[in-house]
Amino acid sequence: MMGKHTLYLFYFLMINSLWTVGQDRFLSQEEVREDLSFLQKQLIKHHPNLYVYTQPHAFHEFFDSLIIPDSLSLPETYTLIASTHALIKDGHTLLFPSSQTLQINRNTGYFFPVQPFWDGNALYALHNYDPSSSISRGDKILSINGIPSHTLIDGLLKKMMRDGEGHQYSTWVLNTYFYEYYSYFYGCHKAYEVTVERKGKEVSLTLPGIRRAQLLEQIARASEPEETGITLDWELENQAALLTIKTWHSNILRKQYAQNFKKEIQSIMPFLAQKNIEHLIIDLRNNQGGDTQNSRLLLSYLLDEPFELVEGYQKMQNGKLVKCKGPQMGMHNPKSPVFQGKVYVLTNGGSFSNTGIFCSVLKKYNRALFIGEETGGSEFVISGAAKNIRLPYSGLTLAIPRLQFLIKENKLIS
Repeated sequence: MMGKHTLYLFYFLMINSLWTVGQDRFLSQEEVREDLSFLQKQLIKHHPNLYVYTQPHAFHEFFDSLIIPDSLSLPETYTLIASTHALIKDGHTLLFPSSQTLQINRNTGYFFPVQPFWDGNALYALHNYDPSSSISRGDKILSINGIPSHTLIDGLLKKMMRDGEGHQYSTWVLNTYFYEYYSYFYGCHKAYEVTVERKGKEVSLTLPGIRRAQLLEQIARASEPEETGITLDWELENQAALLTIKTWHSNILRKQYAQNFKKEIQSIMPFLAQKNIEHLIIDLRNNQGGDTQNSRLLLSYLLDEPFELVEGYQKMQNGKLVKCKGPQMGMHNPKSPVFQGKVYVLTNGGSFSNTGIFCSVLKKYNRALFIGEETGGSEFVISGAAKNIRLPYSGLTLAIPRLQFLIKENKLIS
């Protein structure tokens, strides 16, 4: 199932004039209106979660009320259309710039060289990926290119995908991939004017932009090497074990870590029984999802009664939501040896998609204590099986989910 984001998101503030070559094409009001009309029709036809958080009349009023200038640049068009994320509130609905814009940015663009961190109140410099720049870890970032940080972050979060009203996932994505998302709304620049607060004083800095390839290389160097996607640590004295699962994706586990989820779990669970482990901590922070058969397998070793992973599925057909078949339907039986001890689950805003399903099932059966932030996705309903549509004039691409996962009874779903 869904999950690994190389993702991209959005904000409708003023756009700087220093856009990369090739992004200066303008669309007429009529062209933008045609793109919006096409998008609206595609959402109504295909999106199964379209009216989970927004009533149909509010959805139509939103499109009718959009004010479109006589002409818009591609970035301005992108930021305008990105406002639909706050309307749909679905974490698997993703808007991408045109392929031309992405290619230009990645090949010739200069990205913001700092990974900032938004703690909910202020923006701080976390990592500096260009040794020649003068920003330091811990500097409080007050503004970037003249835009106050509060205004910048508030605007970005309002334009980003989320499941429901929460911003846990949006904030996690922004903190992880700020350089990418900033480029979608504000472009790539050879230099960035930044104001920071350092030791109680405001300091103005000019940071050189960094090429994407060099940036990704620096990010990889600064990150701790990840040798395994599934890791088990244990302490026999306290009869406790820590099971870390970075992803539910079988392909990623196989290609990146040379691991097989089924084999790993089938080895780990008997080991826990053999060592009389009484406390199992499952770390799912930053796990953005993956294959549902893998979460079902682990649940079968944690629950001592038959369980449902997903209660049902629906899709749009002839303008209505209808029941349909989907992966992991029906009741699933426990597997031996079922873990009999206490279960604790660590989560954060990056715990998304299939991780949300896994956590929701544990909560449904009152089987775990959850520690950390709320997961990025809803515990009741999510979407998946997305297909891309390309808007005819702007070339923007939107991933529209086609399948609704009913995790458990939800009063929001009629």
